[in-house]
Amino acid sequence: MRRFLLPPALLLVLAACPTEEDLSPIGEVADFTLTDQAGRAFGRRDMAGKVWVVDFFFTRCPSICPHLTAAMKGLAERLGDPADLGRLSITVDMEHDTPEVLAAYAERMGATHPNWRFLTGPRSEINRLALESFKLAFGEEMDAEGNILHSSRFVLVDRRGRVRGYYDGLDEAVRPRLDRAVRRLLAEPAATSE
Repeated sequence: MRRFLLPPALLLVLAACPTEEDLSPIGEVADFTLTDQAGRAFGRRDMAGKVWVVDFFFTRCPSICPHLTAAMKGLAERLGDPADLGRLSITVDMEHDTPEVLAAYAERMGATHPNWRFLTGPRSEINRLALESFKLAFGEEMDAEGNILHSSRFVLVDRRGRVRGYYDGLDEAVRPRLDRAVRRLLAEPAATSE
């Protein structure tokens, strides 16, 4: 039996080529109703038919949140801000982050696109949504530096409300993977029924 060996240079090229990421559904977003920055109710049914990138943040965050918001803004800019790409930023500081505070934050951060919703609501509802649907935890208390422990991951949700991936919103090296994944989900046909 003859064996063929690939030249080392070709092996390096093959290793550097990105492989198609597994975007199999991981879970499903449960029904929820929160309030957006305009004071309107927003829930799972409002997500139907769009691909969503979701993160958790808070407006008075002294550390990672402005970077997450900038990364979310950059995502839409890199992809040409398609109409069927939505963004959800859900606060973990719901007692402070009223719709008015969220609207002022969105304005200050240049995050005023109609497909970008900043959500607040009862702690129990956001906690349930974070833990059960998005599989992300966050802290209950603000520490001495003004931080509330929460994930820096972006959650990718498809047109049918299924979680399809997690991406570190602070890691620039991950952004091409997220962009490719979003493009793949945008190319999937819209669901005809829930």
